[in-house]
Amino acid sequence: MKDMKNYDNMTLQGKWNMLAMVANLYYNSELTQNEIADRMYTSRSKISRMLKEARELGVVEITIKEPWERNLDAEEKISKKFSVNNVRVVAVREENKNQIMSRLAEVSAYYLDSIVKENMVVGISWGNTLYHIVRYIDDNNKKNIPITVVPIMGASNVKRPERDAMDLAKDLASAYGGNYQYIYAPLYVRSKELKESLIQDEMISSAVALARSADIILTSVGSIENKTWKNYLGENTFAALGKMGAVGHIGGHFYDADGKEVHTKLAERMIGIDFEDIGKCSNVVCVAYGAEKAKAVEGALQGGFINTLITDIDCAERIIEAGNTI
Repeated sequence: MKDMKNYDNMTLQGKWNMLAMVANLYYNSELTQNEIADRMYTSRSKISRMLKEARELGVVEITIKEPWERNLDAEEKISKKFSVNNVRVVAVREENKNQIMSRLAEVSAYYLDSIVKENMVVGISWGNTLYHIVRYIDDNNKKNIPITVVPIMGASNVKRPERDAMDLAKDLASAYGGNYQYIYAPLYVRSKELKESLIQDEMISSAVALARSADIILTSVGSIENKTWKNYLGENTFAALGKMGAVGHIGGHFYDADGKEVHTKLAERMIGIDFEDIGKCSNVVCVAYGAEKAKAVEGALQGGFINTLITDIDCAERIIEAGNTI
């Protein structure tokens, strides 16, 4: 065995041979770093640094083969244009939206598993997209990670409560073996005065405060043009929002093409975290798909309050095309 004390003075070829030897022992023979260190009369920290150097020099190349095809070119263009940290563009074109949603749920679950750590607080909004993600995690990716899940907004008044933030928070927490809190209030109440009264309630205020401290927010965006939430807010409200320049909504807040909040009477009656709170979260994970969501997604990207975007190729291409016309 060569003397490791002379490693730093070796030629590049000598180092390459030594790094290859260490890498083979670690990756192929499956020895631990301590076992390799004992065998080569050096420290475990030295072996750790050598394994890192082996990757940096290309002695070791690690390829992660994900079970889906991604459009890396579209990801790079969106990431560069909007300075967004993480972009996942699923390279799938399906006429059946259920198939697209199924694939995005799988990708989203895979990504969440890679970032969720013990004792994290995960904020969640509500809707059909998030329902499919949570259901996929519950069916396929159950873990035992003590996290806390909390809605970032009050409950909806819809006929399908399983799509609501309260049920989604509970189900996501269950899938990860964690805990959950509820915001025991509707998203929009009748008056500003009622809102001020409700947020004095300790259970509501503590849940909202917890949501403000979320390490991760899992959400989608709604489209004003496509009238997402039409059955919830009504045609007249959407017409008024369009005239005010709104293109999308996130967490119950409406924003324009530049990602700036559009102030409405609804905001005065809303129970949940503020628009600024969303931007303060270190990782807002937005999952949205379809060309009809492109304007809403682009506005959110322009505003800089999305850190991770998971979408399909149709939405991604529409965003890129819109950017090229400016």
